[in-house]
Amino acid sequence: MNLNNFTIKAQEILQYAQQVAFNHKNPNIETSHLLEALLADKEGPIPYLLKKNNVSLGFLERKLDEQIEKLPKIQGSEPAQVISREGNNAILRAGAVLKEFGDEFVTPEHLLIGLVQVNDDTTRLLKDAGLTEKGLISSIKELRKGNTVSSQTESQQYHALQK
Repeated sequence: MNLNNFTIKAQEILQYAQQVAFNHKNPNIETSHLLEALLADKEGPIPYLLKKNNVSLGFLERKLDEQIEKLPKIQGSEPAQVISREGNNAILRAGAVLKEFGDEFVTPEHLLIGLVQVNDDTTRLLKDAGLTEKGLISSIKELRKGNTVSSQTESQQYHALQK
């Protein structure tokens, strides 16, 4: 994973996911940590996109907290903080989907699409909350109005448009 291929905001999401895993004493950075990080960015596009798809953020956050609490914990020493197989798969899928949007950098939206595509507990949680990949992609295209991401900071420009 080359972080130079990620927008600044997507890099911050990955760092926050690592912090969430660390705070919960989890040995791996899981897809649930990535989703927690995406939801924590209240100024970013993810809460907007989820609301646009009629996803109850309260339900999603509550179930996500329960999911994270069930993850294995390491006692005594610091967690290794490696990305789980599913987490890595979601990030790889995010990197693959950016071409469909004509983007040059991975954005938080791509990470959310990756989470929807992985097919693990986090994917099921998102689907149970009402999110579909088709609806998500449609909402992203509507938000962007044809704009693409060609720099590490460019995604922040259209995020301001949602307000």
